[in-house]
Amino acid sequence: MKMMKDKLSRLFEINRSLTQSFDLEEILSNLVREAFDLIEAADTTILYKLREDGLLHFSHGIGVDVNYLKNVKFKPGESLTGHVFVTKEGVIANGDEIRAFMSNMTPQNHSLFFEGVFRREVKSGIVIPLIYKEGCIGILVVDNFETNEQFTMEEFEILEIVADQAAIAIMNSKLYEEVNLRNEELKYSLHIHQKFTNILLEGKGASYILKTISKILGTPVSYIEASDSPDFSFPIIISNELFGYFQLEKQLEKLNNVEKTALEHAATALSLDFLRQNTLFEKEMHLREEKFHDILNGTRLNIDFFKKYNLNETSKLSCMIIDSKTGFLWDVKSILQKEKLIRALERKLYKYSSSFFTFTKSDQIVVLLENKRNKNSQHLAEDISSIIKKTKNIAIGIGREVTLKTIGESFQEASEAVSICKKLNDRIFVTYSQLGVERLLLNTDRSLLKKFVLDKVGVLLQMEPEYLSTMQTYIANNKSHKKTAEELFIHPNTLAYRLKKIESDLNIDLNQKEDWINIVLALQMLQFI
Repeated sequence: MKMMKDKLSRLFEINRSLTQSFDLEEILSNLVREAFDLIEAADTTILYKLREDGLLHFSHGIGVDVNYLKNVKFKPGESLTGHVFVTKEGVIANGDEIRAFMSNMTPQNHSLFFEGVFRREVKSGIVIPLIYKEGCIGILVVDNFETNEQFTMEEFEILEIVADQAAIAIMNSKLYEEVNLRNEELKYSLHIHQKFTNILLEGKGASYILKTISKILGTPVSYIEASDSPDFSFPIIISNELFGYFQLEKQLEKLNNVEKTALEHAATALSLDFLRQNTLFEKEMHLREEKFHDILNGTRLNIDFFKKYNLNETSKLSCMIIDSKTGFLWDVKSILQKEKLIRALERKLYKYSSSFFTFTKSDQIVVLLENKRNKNSQHLAEDISSIIKKTKNIAIGIGREVTLKTIGESFQEASEAVSICKKLNDRIFVTYSQLGVERLLLNTDRSLLKKFVLDKVGVLLQMEPEYLSTMQTYIANNKSHKKTAEELFIHPNTLAYRLKKIESDLNIDLNQKEDWINIVLALQMLQFI
């Protein structure tokens, strides 16, 4: 918590340094200095600013020879700087990638830049666009020349936050120069900023942020995840990810500049609070997974830890694994999507039991749940599929009920059940206790299964496709000629002909018990493998 507060405090201190002055040169100087101080491996920090001629001019820099760089002018698309200006997407790049982009620099710019960085080769860099209202007004570049150390995504995201606030500060300074805003408005804006800084540092959270911005704007403000009324909703964005919206009862265009700035401060505060909560969530998920692995590894059961989840040594639990048949359950690029999914899942689980334990393992969700001998499995699976936007792609495996100490057995069964579920296109969940021959198939060498399939139905697989579907439907309807013919939309005589053809070509008699069992098993194995 202290580390998070220090980071928040540092970010807001940087924001204060960028927004407390309306002098453009001071803002740009602060931006370059703060970015340089913030990133430990930075050897140089350079800011390029868009001017009226449509070129990116060198503006400010640290660790460079200004006498050379002050003459550098990049066209949109030229070098990595110009590329980021066009795409409006920040990048982390290594030396080879940067040099590849530098290949389209004009000879003059290349020479000036090389001399300006004291004839050194770039080994890694971060390039961040300064975006304001969907337009790029400049580029912030942090380079490393001395070591092979690569910059991290955390450093990238921090720079994006700084750049976002810098862009706002730059545009606010221009507006100030154009309309000469009154000094009282500036003081009020800084006062609002300090309010949200204190809210975060005091850990008051989202509800207090909403209450404060509602009071500032004089109109109720709520938080929503999605919006269908853009005129009344303000996006909350950080690191290019949309975290939701502020929903207002007043149109955005009717807000004055100070009120809009207050909304931006509130959006920054709320998004940082989301990040703080997400950090705590990830730590909790990791801790839960560790405690689960302690049980699997035979480590002494920490019963005090599990008491918070209404679990004890005598609790009867089923292990449930939720996975995706293809891809991932959540967008791995999203910061908050996994947390939202887990929270929504836990709300659903309370319908079935007040005693459960949820965590993530790789790209799976694992739940230890009191499920009363799986009698609610069907409804539970349907509820889970309703919150995961990939209903047909979901795979749920449920193990048998065991005690907490022996949960490893149920976990292994759930793993096997979810593995089978992934192979079944028409199923979204499989309960291990209800599995039949599939349990044996799981532990049988696949080459043996394939040989059995080829021996028993290899000829059938080479016949016209309708013969295989006829046999599968006939088995599914437990040898009912009437139901099979109706389901296949064919005449009973046609069905009789096909079955006789199958018997003849496979040299079997479907009325013989052994032949019937063999073909049923072979087709089950075919689906399994």
